[in-house]
Amino acid sequence: MKPLEKVYWLRLGFGVLAAFLAVGFLIVAGAVNTNLVLNPSVEVPNAGSTAPQYWSAYGNGTEWSSNYSRTGSRSLEINVTDDTANWTGQVQRVSGGNVYHVDAFFYGQVVKGQFFLTISFSSSLGEVDDNVALPGNYSGWQLLGGTFTAPSGTTSCKIVFRAVNASGDLYGDDFEVRQTEPVQSFFNSASIAILVYIISYYVLKSMFGTKVSKPSKILTAGIGIYVLAWLFMWALLYTLVAAA
Repeated sequence: MKPLEKVYWLRLGFGVLAAFLAVGFLIVAGAVNTNLVLNPSVEVPNAGSTAPQYWSAYGNGTEWSSNYSRTGSRSLEINVTDDTANWTGQVQRVSGGNVYHVDAFFYGQVVKGQFFLTISFSSSLGEVDDNVALPGNYSGWQLLGGTFTAPSGTTSCKIVFRAVNASGDLYGDDFEVRQTEPVQSFFNSASIAILVYIISYYVLKSMFGTKVSKPSKILTAGIGIYVLAWLFMWALLYTLVAAA
């Protein structure tokens, strides 16, 4: 194998290494945006096995149901007639000024009144609720959600599946609150990729500088495969870590 061919394939390896380093940095910095809802699929029971862990119910007509589920064997049900009820779930790590996307899957029917998926932000000034209306009549699991900015001073939040003076039978499953992907995370990762590329040049130059006719070719040899390898592995690793 010719020296420049070796440089080409080594650049592929450096691209993969850069992706691991970039995602590792984001993990350490807490910049990988995972689902912040605790027990989002409502499968894990509480100590008494009467409700899902980290979730609480209010009002008549709430049930931790096994009638329907999108994943696993359980979902949250609200079955009311001219009544108010809700399920409230705990959410971790939120900060004022950040943008969050909230969503969940729903199945069932709303006869009248209002059903909502709500993200409730809390601060020293009180609570601010942002709502996603759930008009109902879902014959299959339907994903519904919205994107909201946490008010300044927010220290915590809750996700709430609720009925307000309503009639209907609605199921919710796979709840999610996720900070929207910051562009800064990608640019930080790209900076690491550039740094690794520069380092790779000096490493490869020390290995092959005397073995090629023009050592300057080492600077650009394999740049395309480096970028493609880094992008592919970065996207794959980021997705796997965020999903976990």
